Amino acid sequence: MADFQAQAATAQQANLDFFFGLAGSMLEGEEKLMRLNLDTAKTALADWYQRVQDGLPKQNSQEVTGLQDALALPSAEKVLAYERQVAEIASSTQTQLAEVVNARYQEVSHQVQSFVENLAQNAPVGSEAAIAFLKQAITLADTAQESVQRATKQAVEVAQSNVKAATKAASEVTEAADQVVEKAAKAAKQ
Repeated sequence: MADFQAQAATAQQANLDFFFGLAGSMLEGEEKLMRLNLDTAKTALADWYQRVQDGLPKQNSQEVTGLQDALALPSAEKVLAYERQVAEIASSTQTQLAEVVNARYQEVSHQVQSFVENLAQNAPVGSEAAIAFLKQAITLADTAQESVQRATKQAVEVAQSNVKAATKAASEVTEAADQVVEKAAKAAKQ
């Protein structure tokens, strides 16, 4: 009876550790996202202020219109950087959560294997088929868990790759658009 109580206490502690590990990882991701949002807001406000200060001495209507356009939209590069950082935070949080879940699975799997081994040693004659079935079920569960873990890792890698490719493509488009705007601005000044 004392052995069962000790196992129950150990299981409760492991479940508590698992819960707080998940909660900690999720809160860490939220904290990073909140910090990113605050930093982005501060930077945007500072940029906007600077553009207003730079635009105050402008006199003609064409310059004022250009100032209004500049104030209205953040640069595409900044938006892309923000989106890339959000994707990185999400990816790292997902990776951390997967690690916590995998660690807990390994603990539970080890406990189940120990239970089956103990059961096999104390089982009555003729229960070999049931023990073999339990061992096979454990092996199948381990294989399934490894497959899920690999799929999760691949999904994270694909998402990161897609974000990088999208960022690169958008950055190239932004650079081309900036060059067109610069040429138009030079032509308008002449």
